[in-house]
Amino acid sequence: MSAGEFKSEQARRLVEYVHEKYARQPEHLWARSPDNAIWRRGDNEKWFGAILTVKRNKIIPGDDERFVEILDVRCVPDITEFIVDGNMIFPGWHMNKRHWITVILDGRMSLRKIKALVDNSFDLAGKK
Repeated sequence: MSAGEFKSEQARRLVEYVHEKYARQPEHLWARSPDNAIWRRGDNEKWFGAILTVKRNKIIPGDDERFVEILDVRCVPDITEFIVDGNMIFPGWHMNKRHWITVILDGRMSLRKIKALVDNSFDLAGKK
């Protein structure tokens, strides 16, 4: 899948960033969910990110039912509870909420900060 197939500008720019920095392309693992993709490290096959399309109210309970693209990335368990703020950073969607966090790719967080989260996640996925 090319970066242009994602809907949000941030998702497209992240796909380009990950390809340029880590030489990784998104992998679409689920035929029933073609809008969802993951990135994994080449050396150990561990996931370090996922772009998923979900209803917004799955991330922010009580919000509307529009579909949004989100990014799930790994996070150091000891700080996860301190950085989840319910505005820009949320508990990992459909992931272990102690080890993963979610960002909605709607511009509320700068791309620079999101890239830093991806870089951190890539490093965490490389640790034993």
